[in-house]
Amino acid sequence: MASGAAGPLAGSGSGSAVLVHGAWGGPQDWHWVRRLLQDAGVRVHTPDLPSHRGPDAGLPEDAEHVRAVLRAASPPVVLVGFSWGGDVIGVASHGEEGVRHLLHVASCPRAAGSAGLGTGWIEQHEHIALTGRGTSLLDDEWWLEQEVGTTFPAHVREHLRRHPRRPASVRIDTDAQEGPAGWESTPTTVLLGRDDPLVGARQRAEAAQRCADVRVLEGDHFLIWRAPEQVAAVVLEALRGG
Repeated sequence: MASGAAGPLAGSGSGSAVLVHGAWGGPQDWHWVRRLLQDAGVRVHTPDLPSHRGPDAGLPEDAEHVRAVLRAASPPVVLVGFSWGGDVIGVASHGEEGVRHLLHVASCPRAAGSAGLGTGWIEQHEHIALTGRGTSLLDDEWWLEQEVGTTFPAHVREHLRRHPRRPASVRIDTDAQEGPAGWESTPTTVLLGRDDPLVGARQRAEAAQRCADVRVLEGDHFLIWRAPEQVAAVVLEALRGG
């Protein structure tokens, strides 16, 4: 269900963090944030989303999987979603009493009933392919060796070479968000990169309307690798009641 939950360090406070990965990614993408939180004594869970293990899963299945992880975690829980993971936590958190705080990283909270993006943008992108098996896949060599990955720190690039991008169900682009979202009733922080090309002005404005705590960091979409210390700091702040 969750990969490698770890217990708290001696003398630390209680609480858990559930970290939900983004499109084409996996639990290993949280390597640095996870280590920082574990060093601070936080129990960390990194679920592996069903949408990245087969073509028949989408937003409802991902949310249900995360919901099961939440219910097994020691409260209070801070639920964190990166990119696509932000959509997942919005659904999974609704009605879950153990969730103290939501953290959307490079992700703007979606409203109930909002439609998916569709696959048109993938069809127009020369480095993202529809596989014909109900999944899409990012060209990992292009992304890491020619595009934005070339600007990642060397240790991040080496980690990502060992953990390449995975196929994702096309349903992550086509599923609508049904029902109410967790951010409507749970304190929520949104972390956005100042230079994120994937989060436009309209999305930023919507985030500001929906959440009182929107923070803009130096960086692009990949804050979990560019600024893991700042991501972890928000989680710890929320667990300590900030």
